Amino acid sequence: MNHRDNTHFPILVIGFDKESMSKPGAEEVRKIGQLLKDSYGYSILHEATLKPGLLTKEAESTLGCIVIDADLCGDEQDGLHYISMIEEIRRHNTGVPIILAAERAVMTDLPIGILGEVREYVHLGQDTSTFIAGRVDFAVKQYMDSLLPPYFKALKSYAEDRPYYWDCPGHQGGVAYLKHPVGREFLRFFGENIMRADIGIATPDLGNWLEHRGVPGQSEREAARTFGADATYYVVGGSSQSNQIVGHAMLRPGEMVLVDRNCHKSVNHELTITGARPIYFKPARNGYGLIGLIPPEQFEAAAIRDEIATSPMHEGARGKAPVYAVVTNSTYDGLIYDVDRITRQLAGAVPRIKFDEAWYAYAKFHPLYAGRYAMGVPEDLPERPTLIAVQSTHKMLAAFSSASMIHIRNSERAPIDHDVFNQSFMMHGTTSPFYPIIASIDVATSMMKGESGKALLRDAINDAVDFRKTMLTMAAKLGKSGDHGWWFGVWQPDEVQVDGKRVPFLDVPNATLERDPTCWWLRANEAWHGFGEIEDGYAMLDPIKVTITCPGIDALGRETDFGIPAPVVSRFLGTRRTIPARNGDYNLLILYALGSTQGKWGTLIESLLEFKRLHDTDASLATALPELVALAPRYRDMTLRELCAAIHQTKRELKMTQLSDAACTAKASPVMSPSEAYQRLISDGTEKVRVRDMVGRTVGVMVTPYPPGIPVIMPGERVEPDAHAIVDYLLAMERFSRLFPGFESELQGVEVDDEGNYWVRCLKQ
Repeated sequence: MNHRDNTHFPILVIGFDKESMSKPGAEEVRKIGQLLKDSYGYSILHEATLKPGLLTKEAESTLGCIVIDADLCGDEQDGLHYISMIEEIRRHNTGVPIILAAERAVMTDLPIGILGEVREYVHLGQDTSTFIAGRVDFAVKQYMDSLLPPYFKALKSYAEDRPYYWDCPGHQGGVAYLKHPVGREFLRFFGENIMRADIGIATPDLGNWLEHRGVPGQSEREAARTFGADATYYVVGGSSQSNQIVGHAMLRPGEMVLVDRNCHKSVNHELTITGARPIYFKPARNGYGLIGLIPPEQFEAAAIRDEIATSPMHEGARGKAPVYAVVTNSTYDGLIYDVDRITRQLAGAVPRIKFDEAWYAYAKFHPLYAGRYAMGVPEDLPERPTLIAVQSTHKMLAAFSSASMIHIRNSERAPIDHDVFNQSFMMHGTTSPFYPIIASIDVATSMMKGESGKALLRDAINDAVDFRKTMLTMAAKLGKSGDHGWWFGVWQPDEVQVDGKRVPFLDVPNATLERDPTCWWLRANEAWHGFGEIEDGYAMLDPIKVTITCPGIDALGRETDFGIPAPVVSRFLGTRRTIPARNGDYNLLILYALGSTQGKWGTLIESLLEFKRLHDTDASLATALPELVALAPRYRDMTLRELCAAIHQTKRELKMTQLSDAACTAKASPVMSPSEAYQRLISDGTEKVRVRDMVGRTVGVMVTPYPPGIPVIMPGERVEPDAHAIVDYLLAMERFSRLFPGFESELQGVEVDDEGNYWVRCLKQ
């Protein structure tokens, strides 16, 4: 059954000035509007003319129909104006019906540019008011029916039929929550629709998600076309689950895999469950601790052969060559590979490549990213490997948390059989999926199709560029303000090459920054990025991932006497419910996802200004961070400025920047695969060892400090004496965490006792 609440999709009427119309014509317009309200339930909005700025993209997305007085478009000048305005509407909304209405025959007088975008033409007085109102309603109905993608449409229709459930889930459409006070509050907070849409898998109308039959399969096939894949799979357990599905479908115990050491922990779990043997690529990092790309020379077939030959992982391996490569693109901080180039390089070494595009699901939908995403690699690339992209749809697109997609582009040399792959999909998939997550992937895909996807990305990029420029403008103004002229920076080029000239970033037109990828290239030895000798264009900075830098250190690792540690800023922002994506020692990451707004980033700048004011006026921590004072007595008499200075000075004394760099470049010795180490872990084959005693020991878990987020040691690796920097860095973090409660380092794989001592599980000797 079709359920349509027309009040949510108002009709915009433009023109029809009573003074310029005949009395019958004016009465006809009034009667049509009244019928649309009374008989069909529409809200009617009226504007005298279609003015620039009248329709925001948010307003356009809510309209059910636009009815325009054709007499407004009659002369040439007005016609050109309306063509321009209609084109602007179509950039954001290609489907909303536009209807022209007039008292007289004017079609021959109208510009062809208008007629080409019009749904239909109404001649007032020649049809009854009832008939015309019905035609408008029919146009809206067809628009709404075409708007909803298949899975969401089916789920919405089924839930709105209010079925009686004799299947799971036990809350039965939310009814169970009515039987207890806490349940009632749960239902009130989330609303009834989400309860009605949470249905059991034995619902024929919703097909079979695990076997891709019915509307799930229809939606996945549409997603494959939209994202440029041969096949697409919807996953409800996030990209963590997607990585394990892919690995289990392709890897056998003992096979060698080329793996980005800057991998998500789920990739390590993929290696663990499959028994594969990793040969690690080693990414670069800069003075801020930001993770860079894998240098291109590591992708050369000869370099890969040499790395395998010197790794203990090749001894007793199944086969002499790696079967698969895993590369993270983009990095957390927004660095993007020339994917076409590294695919050509890796084609000589592996038959299949997986790109972990968890933070990068939008690349297909804007030309700025051409040549830099997996599903865009040319089909005719010589010896092209099979390509897999794992994406966290929820991270940057409009989907619920845990929504993920796997995209596959097959090649002749190593095709993936769907039926075989689906065995792994079913092994890791649940028989009780949360249907709204699947619907949200369906909707996210639909939103990115056609011109609307380009418009959404264009808006996100322009918002990010506006923020970047505003931060530069603030820095210039504050730099002239006297003793307290410090401000936060933005990690981006100081100058951009435009038409062969070096132009300050602030002076480059937004349109150029939005369209020209060379504006965002990392170029050799430019100080802003800190990655030294890097081939021009090999790496590109994604404009919608913005890293805010704090005083205290630069991209080359050079420290200054004055510093503002990012964790203090992040904690302050948290008190205002402004949450960065993550922070390093002296940087904060913010993401311009599709849901970002100017109000959101304007509030961020105001909060940063307030932090600066509190710092510069030497405000007490009781004023700036009262919950921190409650956490530890040592903060009771400190000011915000004193806290920043103390943390900054301690980091310098502990040499944490230098130790972090040394720890990430130190080379531990692989003794066994992650899978073998895990078997020892679960069979009582490990023991907790103080970090200070780790030298000479083989670890049973992955140890990853944040920042920088690169594992310093992997399961099955031994800490050799010449890799002592790993231990030194962890000990420095241990010391720092004791000194500054509330600013403890984030560490995966390290257990902390009540005295603040760090322990790591190592294999028993």
